[in-house]
Amino acid sequence: MMHLNVALWACGALLAVLLAWQQRKCWRLIWQLNGWRGVVQQPVLWFLLCINLHPNSILEKVSQYRVHFQRPLAVLVGTRVLLYIDDPAGMECVLNAPECLDKTFLQDGFFVRRGLLHARGQKWKLRRKQLNPAFSHNIVASFFDVFNSVGNQMVEQFQSQPNLHGQAVKFTAAEDLLSRAVLEVSCLTIMGTPTNFTQLDDAHIAHSYKRLLEISAVRVVKPWLQIRQLHRLLAPELYEESRRCAKLLEDFVGGIVRTKHRNWRLRDAVGGEKSGEDSSNGWQRRIFIEQIFQLAANGEMTLEEIMDEAQSMVLVSFETVSNSIMLALLCLATNKGDCQRRLLAEIRALVPDGGQVGLEQLQQLRYLDAFVSESLRLLATVPMNLRHVSRDFQLAGRQREAIVPQNSIVVLDTFNMQRDERWWGANAKQFDPQRFLDQEKEQLSQGQNGSGSGETRRQRDRRHSYSFLPFSNGLRSCIGRRYGLFIMKVFLVKLISNFDFHSDFELEKLQFVENISLKFKNADDILLTIQPHKLST
Repeated sequence: MMHLNVALWACGALLAVLLAWQQRKCWRLIWQLNGWRGVVQQPVLWFLLCINLHPNSILEKVSQYRVHFQRPLAVLVGTRVLLYIDDPAGMECVLNAPECLDKTFLQDGFFVRRGLLHARGQKWKLRRKQLNPAFSHNIVASFFDVFNSVGNQMVEQFQSQPNLHGQAVKFTAAEDLLSRAVLEVSCLTIMGTPTNFTQLDDAHIAHSYKRLLEISAVRVVKPWLQIRQLHRLLAPELYEESRRCAKLLEDFVGGIVRTKHRNWRLRDAVGGEKSGEDSSNGWQRRIFIEQIFQLAANGEMTLEEIMDEAQSMVLVSFETVSNSIMLALLCLATNKGDCQRRLLAEIRALVPDGGQVGLEQLQQLRYLDAFVSESLRLLATVPMNLRHVSRDFQLAGRQREAIVPQNSIVVLDTFNMQRDERWWGANAKQFDPQRFLDQEKEQLSQGQNGSGSGETRRQRDRRHSYSFLPFSNGLRSCIGRRYGLFIMKVFLVKLISNFDFHSDFELEKLQFVENISLKFKNADDILLTIQPHKLST
């Protein structure tokens, strides 16, 4: 018996030594970042992490607890380290590091886990290069007719809803109308297919996308649910719902892709445009769906990969854009200042009678630019970004050397960085579009008068270029940034031209939820009054 105990102790000691050896680089980073304090606070961090592993609480709790810890903050998780960053210098270093190009294994829980959105390494670089032409400036600018047409249909839908005329309605009701209109734009511009979602969505396609994102968020923070058997055993209702929604969306996108691909091949077979040739309608061949069909014809993609890319791109071009517009409208409705009046005056001066919105008009709507930027700053559409570390690299900008080990998980907290007083001043949590107009004036002043005054220099030093990341940045910035901004601004011009938005809800009372994109736990408590107004004053 004594020999057995000795053997067990020896085995335990050996395992402990092996574990410590595996963790050595993690502990080194913890020490380099936070010293003894970082070491002794690990049990507290593990406890806080474990009890808050749910999308409904993690963002709110991170916002609450982060101020009590020295940051960047490293947390040991098994043989990996979870590195939390909420400062611009750290963001810049990670987002521009080739070692941090890939998404993490946690994001394998995302229901669209293939395609450009989650491609890694060389595959991502190749696919990004292949798809860049589909989001070029000329291609995106050619979609303004679609943006305007669907925007007008959206306005008609708002006007036809009797419960939206001067009466308080739930935030979610307006969100549904808006999201269906943006989904219609996505299907027209990405897939080249009309769907009539602005008028009707009997199959609940938009709702299914949103619901799958919510389920994906749960599987990201609880990665054991990414194992099908465990997901089915531990959360059977969630598992069945995710299967139903995924099947619905696969059939929806698959049906469009197969029909478009068949027509594309028939057109070439009967002597249509030859691959790669320009014509008066040449740009149409280069919208997203045509671009990937051409790649398939060249042997660079399979039909399954086409499905993956189409599903991924429809999702990101629709959900984040519609969410960004709703967040902007919430900021507008709750603002008690002259923001709405200034926006309406600027829009009416450049787009009289709510007419066609073109690229030239958008470029002149300076206050609209500031308004959009401020809403994206205060309510970041994608609150957090995760990156996988493919090999050891040095975290630049630290007072002492900090080597981030391979296989670490980096959490980039954009949400809290963009609301941090260190970078945005004492009113960082207040909605104030003027801050972006003032920043623009300062930059012009610096260009005309050299480096500017001492106060200007201090302002510039505080406002790091990576302190505002509405579409990420660096090596893996958003491919559809220009596309998303154009849709957002055109739709806002249409809505602000036709309606007055008001809400007695206070932004300070929002309860934030991390559902891949930003959501609110108390969304049903937010009431909007949407009142049509005349185009002339």
